[in-house]
Order: sequence, then C-alpha cells, then structure tokens
Amino acid sequence: MGQLKLQDQLGWGDEYWAIRDGLEDMSLIRRGRGRGGTLSRVTESPEVETVSIPVDIDPTTQGEIAVNALRREAELYTPIAKVLGGDWSRDRRVRPLEIEVTAHQGARATGGRWSRPDLVWISVRTFQFLPQKVLEVITFEIKPVDAIDVLAVYEALAHRRAATHSYVVLDVPGDRAGALAEDIQAVRDVARSHGVGLIVFEDPEDYSTWDVLEEAQRVEPDPERLEAFIETQLSDGTKKSISQATR
Repeated sequence: MGQLKLQDQLGWGDEYWAIRDGLEDMSLIRRGRGRGGTLSRVTESPEVETVSIPVDIDPTTQGEIAVNALRREAELYTPIAKVLGGDWSRDRRVRPLEIEVTAHQGARATGGRWSRPDLVWISVRTFQFLPQKVLEVITFEIKPVDAIDVLAVYEALAHRRAATHSYVVLDVPGDRAGALAEDIQAVRDVARSHGVGLIVFEDPEDYSTWDVLEEAQRVEPDPERLEAFIETQLSDGTKKSISQATR
C-alpha cells in the first residue's frame, strides 16, 4: 500500500514514522518504491541493516509558492525543498542537517559551467558499528515539464564530482505523462547507466505524487573537491552547521 495513503487512513501524524520505523526494525514490514513510497507486510524475515538514525525532523521552509499549470523551474525549488526536508527524509530515516537552494547565486563564481546544482541536501549520519561520522551531500537538478532532456543527467554528473549522490528531478503533470513517456525513459536509461538518481512528480508539494524511478548510487568525492564545493556553493550558516556537526 502507498504509505501516505496508509498514514491518512490511520489518521496518524508524525507518530506514524516512528511506528513504521520500529516495525521495519522488527522485520515485520518492508519499504518499496512507488509514489510517496510503499509498504508491504513481510512474510519471510529479510536481512535488515540496523543503524542508529534520528527520526524526529522539523523541516523549515520560506513560504508557499503558487504553482501554475506550466510551472517555471524557479517556482519548483521551495516546494521541492520542503518535501525533501519532510516526507522524503523521513521515508529514508535520515535527519537533514541543512537543505539549501543554491541556484540563486547571481554571477558569483562557483566553479564553471554546470558547477551549480539547484538544491543541496546535507546530513551528518552516525551508525551503530562505525566510529566516524558520515557526511552526505546530495545534489538535485530540477527540470520543469518543458525542459525534460538527457542533458539534465550530465549536469547532475558534473555536480556529483563534489557530492556523494546526485538526482535529476522532473516535473511531470499527470496530463503530460503519456506524451513525455519516451523522453522520461531516455533520461532514466542514461541516469541508470551513470548511477544518477531520477525522481518524477506531479505535484512538487505532495510526496504521494513523487516516484523515485532510480536511486542515486553513493560515490566518495575527492575531499579537496568536496571542501571547495562547500566553500563556494553553500551559505555561511550551512558551513557553520557542517563544521559543528562533524566535530
């Protein structure tokens, strides 16, 4: 069942996520792909990786944006950032340290062509059996419905040189999905071949309309390149947060 539908039927709020995570840790349910994520009952015990990850998330956003039938790219950043900080993060059982819109930086030098992602999601994770803290920097390349092209994957690859994961996120209104199916498949094929993630959505504010078609593969960026990315792309507040969290 779609897990957001299940949450709605149960009439639960944020407590849903903690209960879901506990059932998953007990190997009673399994998460799956689908719009907003899906849940299925486990009849055979799977191998479960037990990790210590916080689940209470208090995402912030700078306001609501009206979405037209044909949305411009800039209008998508804030609602997508809100979902990434909320249901998307909770579904992955990870607390985001910061989520930053990095597209609006004017003429500031950030490292050349395709060096600037649209959104950056950052977390510092701890694990039960690993002594060190793990920094994850995920970049997102957003494309509105009239700009769906395989070129987006190569833009995401350029960002991934200094990130652990990269995603392409496509705006696909329901009434355009059929006409865009071939273009989306082309983007998916190229994304899969390069380990870039692919997300499509109908409504940027509604996680139940999001579908993760390809999960991004984790890579280990060169430390100097990652350091330079943080220095040139992120705000002073985010840099301070990273510095404090990784000490």
